Amino acid sequence: MSLLDRRSLLAALLLPALFGLAGCQVRPLYGTSPGRPGPQADLPAIDVANSGTRIEQVYRNALLFGLRGGGEGAPARYKLVYRMTVREQELSVERNSGTPNLYQLTGGVSFLLKDAETDTSIFGTSVTQIDSYTRSSQSYSNIRARLDAENRLATSLAELTKARLAAYFATN
Repeated sequence: MSLLDRRSLLAALLLPALFGLAGCQVRPLYGTSPGRPGPQADLPAIDVANSGTRIEQVYRNALLFGLRGGGEGAPARYKLVYRMTVREQELSVERNSGTPNLYQLTGGVSFLLKDAETDTSIFGTSVTQIDSYTRSSQSYSNIRARLDAENRLATSLAELTKARLAAYFATN
């Protein structure tokens, strides 16, 4: 096969791919476009519902920090209501004593974004995350290990929630 034939073949294969990419709508999630500020303008305007448990409070605080970047929130145009579930499961037992020593926490948050003025639902979905911790023979370390796993789980769920909200605002 001559060099000219190879170039023709390569051009024939790449040309349809280039036309396919010409209609591509890929853009940065937090980027701005002409005439549109991007999702970072909408995220601070979300009022997050109060929490009922300690792990929900960790989730709410992490979410508010992610949405507002540690600053003051904008006037509330949206409100976010959520429901969190956390389930614990034994994964492993000690060989000698038969007591569980490895646990998995599975957390899920179902949330609904509403218009603050009309109280109509705009967007809703759910996110899930898994974390684990190890127990030992010491009571305090077991309590601390569980709390740390809950904190990691709640923070991860808040990051996933923020990403889903940003993706929604970027596309709508």
